[in-house]
Amino acid sequence: MEYSLIDIGLRHEKNRTLILKPYKHLFFDLDGTLWDLKRNTRAAMTELFDMHQSEIGHVDFELFFQRYHHHNDQAWALYRQDKIKKDELRYVRFERAFADLGHTDAHAFVDRFSLDFLEVAPRQSLTMEGAHELLEHCMPHYDMHIITNGFVEVQGHKMKAANLESYFKEIINSEHCGVRKPHPDIFTYALEKAGATKSESLMIGDDWDADILGARDFGMDQAFLAYKEDEQNEVNEAHGNKPVRHNYRPTYTIHSLLELKNVL
Repeated sequence: MEYSLIDIGLRHEKNRTLILKPYKHLFFDLDGTLWDLKRNTRAAMTELFDMHQSEIGHVDFELFFQRYHHHNDQAWALYRQDKIKKDELRYVRFERAFADLGHTDAHAFVDRFSLDFLEVAPRQSLTMEGAHELLEHCMPHYDMHIITNGFVEVQGHKMKAANLESYFKEIINSEHCGVRKPHPDIFTYALEKAGATKSESLMIGDDWDADILGARDFGMDQAFLAYKEDEQNEVNEAHGNKPVRHNYRPTYTIHSLLELKNVL
């Protein structure tokens, strides 16, 4: 019987031969990779706007939602760099979003709103398209784990609400090991917990800095879930702006979770 290159586990790409690695461990980011951060945040915000309507008043929901994401991304970047503390992150992303829209109510309201968000948002159950199908496909063949920078008191609620708990052997939270992605020590900690090695492990995530560059600098293969960049590039194209560019090419780039089945 004759075997093709594909049959024996080889791939050709632009005249280069690539040997597919026999991964044993898959490490997933949670927020925005499996748990649908954007849709769940929108659902939680809608509930909170109804809950606090008398205090929020004239604030336009869609504009607020846009400004919140802007400030949330900035705050998380600072948090990963240890430039702000957890409680400050929780508060400032809302304070700045409200301020952008002319709502400068008392500190007490913003603080209460931010705490209510941590109660409501983690109990939303929406997952990224294809998440459960992919995990069911991978479960018989790989040990799967989570590496997350999310707050330890809410990540478990997210996984329970979205029925994700049963797929994973180890849940590695940055608060457990004292450093956050992209710091290499969290990846070291994750491999030790999982009993894994770099060569047999793959990091899957949507955050370029935390997940992809973090894993690259640590020496672990990466699968970049690029849907956020795809959306941004559509906006850039519509406004005549250049697409997002990177100087590094990840091990794999996927545009939906189900594409990972082909990679594996």
